[in-house]
Amino acid sequence: MISRLSAANFAVLSSEAAGRYRVQDLGPGLEYSFLFFNLNDPDEAKQPALARKQAWFRQVAFRQAVSAALDRQGMVRLVYQGRATPLVTHVTPGNKLWVNATLARLPRSLARARELLGKAGFSWKEGTLRDGSGAAVELTIVTSASNAARVQMATIIQDDLRELGIQAQVVPMESRAILDRVTRTHEYDAALMALVNGDVDPNPEMNVWTLGGPTHLWRVGAAAPLAPWEKEIDDLMRRQLVTLDAAERKRLYDRMQVLVAENLPLIPLVSPNVLVGAKTELGNFRPAILDPYVLWNADELFWRSAPRP
Repeated sequence: MISRLSAANFAVLSSEAAGRYRVQDLGPGLEYSFLFFNLNDPDEAKQPALARKQAWFRQVAFRQAVSAALDRQGMVRLVYQGRATPLVTHVTPGNKLWVNATLARLPRSLARARELLGKAGFSWKEGTLRDGSGAAVELTIVTSASNAARVQMATIIQDDLRELGIQAQVVPMESRAILDRVTRTHEYDAALMALVNGDVDPNPEMNVWTLGGPTHLWRVGAAAPLAPWEKEIDDLMRRQLVTLDAAERKRLYDRMQVLVAENLPLIPLVSPNVLVGAKTELGNFRPAILDPYVLWNADELFWRSAPRP
């Protein structure tokens, strides 16, 4: 039996193994990939270059401009062969219970990105984006070397930012080295990572969105809010945690998603579809977007006959 598939394996089974396997595209699951900038409080004496760059990263307009410049549809097409969904917030469309469906997905717009940067004091000289002091905007993006999809997405982001005049260098690294930089040393400019919630409920992500959370990735261990929006996100998550009324919890979490979409502490990218398959003889095959995708009803699965090799 086969559980979750890559897009390439899904295509192979769909075209070459008809009759032997049944394969299903369940649409977006709960995994979401994202880009984020280092918003930690640096030691300017030890990290002067990072401290200078954080003057860019901490501007909401800069993060909004980067988001507007990203070709999420291109990521879906080139990285996932069309089997993924562009995101406007961290809650994927697969989470029908909690996603804020009122949030509109804005199309890619370099014109909007340039307008945002211009209003924020940036300018262009010979095609290169420069800040108010005249320094060229250059940064590095770290991502997992072992995850081919994320390396591809980082490369697409590099090309997208080049069109905006930003020189970005992709640095694939071993996963543990990335986690060390993100959570301990803070020696990075931007990172491309992914998270997957083990439940549709918001509560398992308290560590991501509350101040001081160990996976509050853009400002790990922060005690004080970066800005009023970060304090409000923290408050909303703590309030929904103890609210018993389901409709009120949904209202609070919808507001939280609006703040994420507006301020972009994490810039959502795409959610890969859940692709599953099994031999045709497997009975009660009822895959779901929650892990384990195929084996959640293992006690009900059975072979109609001995499976063919």
